[in-house]
Amino acid sequence: MPTGAESIAQHLPQVRGAGAGDYYIVGSSGHSTSIARPPKTIIAFADNTFGNSLQSPALQQALQVQLNAVETESSHDLATEGDIERAGALYLVHDINLIIERGLLPRLNIPVNQFYCVGQSTSGTSRPDIKFVVNGIPVLILEYKRTNTLRESDWTGALVTADRTAQQIINDIPPGVQTALVDNAGIISKQASKYSSQCGLIVLCNYQNMIVLDFTPGNTAYNNLTNPVRYLFSSGTHLTHKQLLIAALIYGMRKAGVMGHDA
Repeated sequence: MPTGAESIAQHLPQVRGAGAGDYYIVGSSGHSTSIARPPKTIIAFADNTFGNSLQSPALQQALQVQLNAVETESSHDLATEGDIERAGALYLVHDINLIIERGLLPRLNIPVNQFYCVGQSTSGTSRPDIKFVVNGIPVLILEYKRTNTLRESDWTGALVTADRTAQQIINDIPPGVQTALVDNAGIISKQASKYSSQCGLIVLCNYQNMIVLDFTPGNTAYNNLTNPVRYLFSSGTHLTHKQLLIAALIYGMRKAGVMGHDA
């Protein structure tokens, strides 16, 4: 039986359809997404934000819980978002939820019945794939995308750096274009922006890569010039997808005030 720490250190299994392939262009998912406004600019999270979250003392204790090994099915074929959601439930979310329920919540004196991981939530005006809720407060939204849709270069043109200011990026956006994000990032960020009305912390996952977006950095609404959306792209090299997801949950719980920043 692996510990929680051993479980989250494992990469997601390479099931059928998980390999890299041709870039897949996503389309607008509906009227509510088409009218949403994407961020014009983004900025990287502070160095090691999620590495630090992973070192939470309460989480480090929680990671000692014993878990049953999850066997890999041969039936997967990651051809649609639904396929990825099914695989994600088994290999990404399942152990994370058990670590939180059995290990973390007792150390935070939060009853287990105050933790929800709900799919296609009907609250609000949109239905994200997965919403994590603690003490009645949404702390993170997880949205699945098709394989080969999350391309880092789609996002970097909007990235504020020491050499390129937010104003310079905005000035370079062509007339009639809403954002410096291009191709799939332009569409996916609009969907994420729509979901941010329910929870400011959005994690995108296409099984191959993950993106973390914080639309309320510092617990205030983002501003394209002075307080851009925080952004992280991960291929699973520095942190595995499970490590990043549970670290993002710690970050979100701290933001929401359901967990102390020193816990």
